[in-house]
Amino acid sequence: FRSSTRNTRIERLWVEVGTQFARRWRGFFTRLGRLHRLDRKNPVHLWLLHRLFLPEINEDCTEFQEEWNLHPIRGPGLTSDQSPADIHFLGQLTEGVYREDPLDGIHPDAINRYYSVEGRCLRRSRDQTGAGVSADEGQEDSDREEVEEVEELENHIAADLNSNIRHAPVKVARHFSPFKNAHVEQQFLLLMESVLAEVEHAPGGYGVLSEEWEEEEYPEIEVFCPGTRGKEVTAILPRGIWYPRAVAWARSLDLL
Repeated sequence: FRSSTRNTRIERLWVEVGTQFARRWRGFFTRLGRLHRLDRKNPVHLWLLHRLFLPEINEDCTEFQEEWNLHPIRGPGLTSDQSPADIHFLGQLTEGVYREDPLDGIHPDAINRYYSVEGRCLRRSRDQTGAGVSADEGQEDSDREEVEEVEELENHIAADLNSNIRHAPVKVARHFSPFKNAHVEQQFLLLMESVLAEVEHAPGGYGVLSEEWEEEEYPEIEVFCPGTRGKEVTAILPRGIWYPRAVAWARSLDLL
């Protein structure tokens, strides 16, 4: 495996992911911490962020994916200057469509390596089925063997790929529900949904009221440093989109 900097396509993709949608969300979360009392070290605050904005982040991801799949890319032969969607469609048109294929999306080399037949051929006796087990054995044994085979395959793949991992896993920020059980949590989520659906009002003390703003207008630019090199990045946050989200955060945090 080479360094990702040699892979110009993936490097370009990361640039587009950042400029098209990820940078705006990063700037928005920075603003929540700077102006609207978000504590990024508070697991409950992170839990609330997930409940409020994860669906919208996923929608932005899907929208970016759809747009990316429609842009032309360079490639060999007939695929040059065609979009990923074009290549996918032409492949289905010429080669056909696989339906309900459990191996769909797995590279053929990986299928040949991990799913091919290895070892000596096993012969079954008269009272055994084609799976190599007695016909009167319970379904439970068959299910257990299938689970063990999947686990063995996963461990095999993980061991093969372990040498290509050059760094320790990234620690995921802790987040957990502040409620003692799922029923109480669901009651809060329903109440939060009803509060957010009401006529919009902004609670005081969270930096969303006009008298609490640093300037006369709510800011539409957020400057932050995404890495450790100190290079500043500017995110454009149109008020019509991001101010209502800031108000939703303030109202939900106030309710919590």
